[in-house]
Amino acid sequence: MTDAQTFAKAIAERHRNRERFTLEAPPGRAGDMAFGYDVQDALVPLLAQPGEAVAGYKIGLTTPRMQQMCAIDEPIVGAVLSRRMHVSPARVAMGGYVRLGVESEIAVRIGASFLGGQVAPEQALDHVDAICAAFELVDDSGADYGRLAAATLVADNAWNAGLVTGPTIAAAGIASLKDRKGVLFCDGEEIDTGSSSDVLGDPANALSWVVRHLARRGQALQPGQWVSTGSIVPTKFVASGQSYRFEVEGLPPVEVTIA
Repeated sequence: MTDAQTFAKAIAERHRNRERFTLEAPPGRAGDMAFGYDVQDALVPLLAQPGEAVAGYKIGLTTPRMQQMCAIDEPIVGAVLSRRMHVSPARVAMGGYVRLGVESEIAVRIGASFLGGQVAPEQALDHVDAICAAFELVDDSGADYGRLAAATLVADNAWNAGLVTGPTIAAAGIASLKDRKGVLFCDGEEIDTGSSSDVLGDPANALSWVVRHLARRGQALQPGQWVSTGSIVPTKFVASGQSYRFEVEGLPPVEVTIA
């Protein structure tokens, strides 16, 4: 068994026991992103139910505010398992998580494969058939951000705990996802705003980035899979009884209630 497989088993055990995020990477591995993704590749099958598919991917740390929050200066990616997909208006139970947060995003559904493992940002939306506002569900398991290492965050599947997709619009005719204001509401009160241009300058840049990243690891986006392009506003950790609504200019709103 490799170091990556051993570490993946330890992370999976922590998830089964719903324990805090306290594991640290093996000596010399804290900054080794390739090791982190090797662990993630070993972890995802351990988290999946028999026969469960990967429904898509989340891209994280795509804005300066999110990178500052986690003290990590590059985007990351994690897999979204099919049972963790929800459709707005969704209801999510707190009891299934250690510390649940919501991230307010734009998500896209892949309509056509990316040949050659790369795509220019200006052509990225040509491979998309649907677009929506979305909430990524994240579970940081009560991590100590002061001791957080990029490779360890990646290893733990970039903390993905699911994706809530809002009503979709057709991608055909959408020239750009830039400069779209996002507004987050909690229990009807506006609590934060952001711009889609904060996401690597354009969510299409995030999509182009993940296509290249997956190709380097021998993987590829498939038609029907979703990509959540990155949080427009920083993570909000939730409490039971709260309702969240995220509005993005030009898109129907997405809603989730925390039970």
